[in-house]
Amino acid sequence: MPSRNFFVANFGCRASQSEGGAIEQELLDASAARAESPFVADVVIVNTCTVTEEADRDARQMIRRIASRNPEARVIVTGCYAQRAPEELASLPRVSHVVGNSHKPLVGQLALKVLDPEFESFLPDGRAEIFCSDIFLEDELKPETHLGSSGRTRAVVKVQDGCNANCSFCIIPSVRGRSRSLDPAAVVSEVLSLVERDYKEVVLSGIHLGTYGRDLAVRTSLFELIVRILERVPELERLRLSSIEPLEVAPEIISLVSTDPRMARHFHIPLQSGSRRVLREMRRPYQPDYYSNLAHSIRRKLSDAAIGADVMVGFPGETDEEFTETFRLIEDSPLTYLHVFPYSARPGTPAAALDSGIPPRVAQFRAKALRRLIARKNEEFRRRMIGQTLEVLVLQPEDALSTNFVRVRVPTGLPVNEWTSVKVTGVEEAGLRAS
Repeated sequence: MPSRNFFVANFGCRASQSEGGAIEQELLDASAARAESPFVADVVIVNTCTVTEEADRDARQMIRRIASRNPEARVIVTGCYAQRAPEELASLPRVSHVVGNSHKPLVGQLALKVLDPEFESFLPDGRAEIFCSDIFLEDELKPETHLGSSGRTRAVVKVQDGCNANCSFCIIPSVRGRSRSLDPAAVVSEVLSLVERDYKEVVLSGIHLGTYGRDLAVRTSLFELIVRILERVPELERLRLSSIEPLEVAPEIISLVSTDPRMARHFHIPLQSGSRRVLREMRRPYQPDYYSNLAHSIRRKLSDAAIGADVMVGFPGETDEEFTETFRLIEDSPLTYLHVFPYSARPGTPAAALDSGIPPRVAQFRAKALRRLIARKNEEFRRRMIGQTLEVLVLQPEDALSTNFVRVRVPTGLPVNEWTSVKVTGVEEAGLRAS
């Protein structure tokens, strides 16, 4: 009998995590056993990201570590990197299959097949088998949910995939295809199923979430989807949104978050740069003043909201003065956290043809400067909560999450997957302490 032992290693965004979660659930439903780590699993599914060269490198390093520490394992590689460069991944040790996003629904069945001890995991010439085709042929989206690793508390539901934008630095449209939305009825059904299984919080995710519904036969919007979920699943206790582009943060969404207690008080809005010229070169369709005004308008309506952003430094041609514009915009903004990325040239993107002229050490210095800045701003944000009473969701013993996306260390013994009111007594390195 096969051991039927697997591990899913997820890299990248919440949408990718949802896809990995769906694969994991498919294997569990087939009675396969989840291993504690990739280094003891019979089959490891590496669900990759390719948004930066660092993301590619992380995936390759993971595969090589598996081959070194778990030499009997068979590795199935999927995700965005697999869609972009399948042959490159197929050459790595212990890889039996490379499955692009175009064939991602096959991963679960391939894993079950590979788990059979009689299955020969490599082709006769030693090469891995590749499943990958034109991602732009994909026109259907199926429900995919990531159930997390801390029990039945939070679930991420992917409601949209693909992207029709053409940011000059971004490889994602070529590995995700056109924007595709999940039917609203299917979304509601998935959320209802999660609530019936006692999930307390649902996160809506997508590659370009704010464009949700524009491609459907009966056109709709993200706001209309949110309202539909809240109305038709009244038992849902909290709904959180993942990343939304600046021009798609509609006033009605801000208003709903500020008035409905079931909506998490949390916005993640990519910025990328505070320089007008750099944004234009990036092909980002807004200006720094628009972004700044948007962030401040959210803060006026939601004094305690978490407001996060993605920021890229070292974009080709970015001068010291242009970086300073980014720094000052963030310094003067109500942003509470950042994801900072040094620019990474992606093959085939327009920006990759530009001469950067920016040494990596300069980009790293700029990234460190922004990380120091946001660390100070985040601590100030958390210190304002000292003495307040917060309702938090206990994710696991001593670990809880607030509506405004702050981790809170809570007293031992509080029941997991329950809401509880705690009083904030102090700040810790990356969160709050409460009694």
